[in-house]
Amino acid sequence: MWRLTLFFALFTAACAPQSGGLVASDTGLSGHFSNQVVISNHMHHVLLGHVIVAERDGEATRALVVTQRRDGVHNLRFQEAWSGGVELPFRRAGGTDGCSHGHCRNAHVGFIFLSASLFVHAQDHGLHARLISGTDNVSIFAPPALFHRPQP
Repeated sequence: MWRLTLFFALFTAACAPQSGGLVASDTGLSGHFSNQVVISNHMHHVLLGHVIVAERDGEATRALVVTQRRDGVHNLRFQEAWSGGVELPFRRAGGTDGCSHGHCRNAHVGFIFLSASLFVHAQDHGLHARLISGTDNVSIFAPPALFHRPQP
């Protein structure tokens, strides 16, 4: 449970209008977040993503944060994420709508949690995935640069 709390603490810090950066706190929490980029330009749904890495006591939590550019019509509610026939650990965002990277028209869709090995793979190849809902399935691609630590 502390991981989730830790993660959301870093997530909140990443909501500032910045293009990526480093975060540290007095609680032993540190981490970084990437720029936010378009990860799907579907004709009806523009999805944006940024990567967050939160570290504490030698443990790291890594995730791709997925947001939807609000269009006033569609409200996506994905339940699953898949890549290469493998289900990825996905948690739907609930009640976290608001500004992200200075964009207040974004609705948070969810988080794809990344193992250390998948994160390393994504640094070289990016992450292709398919987000699944009851009505709309959308393919996404997070480019490799999103998974690299920003330079101070």
